[in-house]
Amino acid sequence: MKFDQHFLTNERIAKQIVSFLEIKENESVLEIGSGKGILSKYLDKADLVELDKDLADELIKKFLNHKIINKNILKLKLNYDKIIGNIPYSILEPLINKLMNSNFKLCILTVSEKFLEKGLLNLIIPNFLEIKTLMKINKKEFSPIPKVNSKVIEIKKKELNNEEKLIKKIYICSDKKLKNLINTNLSFKEKRVRELNLKEWKVLLNDIKRA
Repeated sequence: MKFDQHFLTNERIAKQIVSFLEIKENESVLEIGSGKGILSKYLDKADLVELDKDLADELIKKFLNHKIINKNILKLKLNYDKIIGNIPYSILEPLINKLMNSNFKLCILTVSEKFLEKGLLNLIIPNFLEIKTLMKINKKEFSPIPKVNSKVIEIKKKELNNEEKLIKKIYICSDKKLKNLINTNLSFKEKRVRELNLKEWKVLLNDIKRA
């Protein structure tokens, strides 16, 4: 199995997932990881991104009205009105980070059921993006069957307040020392942002919100 791919096999669920996009006329649509095209057939004239060359070649034959892009999604701009995709766990974090700095109206992703349940992303991402679960999918609806169940999430960009803008600035400047981004006396201010652990991030967020 290439690229950690698990293909949805249930057509009814595929239709339901696409319906969450509520695509309007003249809106640009991007599908991430089109695979065998189970969602693509319900996406009129969307751009389809597929990293696997063999699958991309099959999509070209199957979907004549679509633009097929055989590239790594993390190297492309995501400035589309609507975005959809069944996302491998391995690229979820960098993809979410990329979405933070992209212009889009709505993103519907199928992800691991454990996504955003705990850890740094769960702590940080809600400061920049509105994320809610729309439905859950049993792992048996995929082939090959993954180890865990999946869920479909809706992602929208937030209007950030001053606190959230500061948190975002710190988060995306991962190679800079904390003291160079914020005036603070925290004991770990000499650390680079990427070196901060979950406990330190919690302390930092509380410090920002108290200021």
